[in-house]
Amino acid sequence: MNSLHPFLQDIGAAAFSLGHEVYIVGGYVRNKLYQEFYAKELPETYDIDLVINTNAIDFTYKLQRFVHENTDDHHTFEIIEEHKQFGTIKIKHPHYPKHNIELASTRTEVYEEPAAFPKVTLVDNFKDDNPRRDFTINALLESINPPKSSHPFGEIVDHSSGINDLRKGLIRIFHDDSFIEDPTRVYRAARFMAEYDFKIEDHTLSLIEKAAQHPDREKWLDKRKNRFKIEMERIEELSEQKAKLAKEFLSNWLSKPSF
Repeated sequence: MNSLHPFLQDIGAAAFSLGHEVYIVGGYVRNKLYQEFYAKELPETYDIDLVINTNAIDFTYKLQRFVHENTDDHHTFEIIEEHKQFGTIKIKHPHYPKHNIELASTRTEVYEEPAAFPKVTLVDNFKDDNPRRDFTINALLESINPPKSSHPFGEIVDHSSGINDLRKGLIRIFHDDSFIEDPTRVYRAARFMAEYDFKIEDHTLSLIEKAAQHPDREKWLDKRKNRFKIEMERIEELSEQKAKLAKEFLSNWLSKPSF
């Protein structure tokens, strides 16, 4: 990851010059702190998720110009895909071929029906963006902003007590409708529980059990079939023992009768 720092610093400098902030969020930050707190090694994370408090797609095109004008050894990164309805864009830099970098706009999400894709509204701050995430341990931010910014490069920003939950080994949801809005989060909870030997926080567990008894549960499973498949593939990538633990949890969830 250290090899990627020059490009991340360029992104942070470009954002700062335009009056914005940008952070790493999600799995990379979670795993980095997990290794620090528990002194356990994890595989290197090559998928880097960034969040910026503006339209990420518009910013990325401005970033191309900024890097070209301010970097001596400039190499144009490739735009892999963009999703305007979600305000996200994926890029690849030739110097760092192993890394997949996605930039997301800070946004709010409203689910008009369970398991549907959300209606997205872009916002300009990180606190409003946080509740759309799955668990507090995945909402931690690591700054890639320059030294003169309010949160300089490498600083961890925690708006949701994610560090406390990570230290305690707790998987905690943000709000009561989270598993109904996106039921694939149940699979992610099972994976994190098994992978890190964490506990699902009591209220979060009660919400999983409530979702299991929802009359439309089978419809959710059918509606998001591909996403459930992806989540199960990630569980299969765990060690045999950990994958078994996660699948036993899910089997119990799926065996609960819905009414």
